[in-house]
Amino acid sequence: MTHTGEHSVTFSLDEFVREARSAAAQEHSVSAVNRLMARTFADPGAISAAVQPMGSGDEPLFEDEQVSVYWVSFAPQELVPPHNHKMPAFLGVYQGIEVNRLYRRSNSGSLEAIKEKRMQPGDTLSLGGEGIHSVYAEGDAPSLGLHIYLGPLSTIERELFDSETGEAMPFTTENYQNLLRPLE
Repeated sequence: MTHTGEHSVTFSLDEFVREARSAAAQEHSVSAVNRLMARTFADPGAISAAVQPMGSGDEPLFEDEQVSVYWVSFAPQELVPPHNHKMPAFLGVYQGIEVNRLYRRSNSGSLEAIKEKRMQPGDTLSLGGEGIHSVYAEGDAPSLGLHIYLGPLSTIERELFDSETGEAMPFTTENYQNLLRPLE
């Protein structure tokens, strides 16, 4: 981020990606990325002013073996199925309201809801490598955010879960579309 005056801050997506790559390369990468997310999302208006919406869904901005950086949009009234990332994930919202339902696997293998985290512009959330969540945008507008993952998100084998049965299945586009539900 570039300071252009005493109180105004501008946001650069390219600089954010560079800083994410640098934070991911540090020895204590989780805390380094958490600090980057807190600093970046302290001014969600600067991100919103600088980043044009890129469509719907996820848009990879950068990915290598160490880190993935994505622009993310969640549609209103649509529940993204529970899924894991198999790596630490850092979520930040700069526009709209995003609700994350957090789960854990019970001893019987079913999904157990732990809590919901409602994220407004400026909020961040980190999930550990075993974290499972589903997501929806609250209200009538999509939620927009930036996510950092400590690994190659698009090539890792991860799982989706049926929110009703808890059944795990491979994270594929077809399974994702089959499990996508209208928000009830």
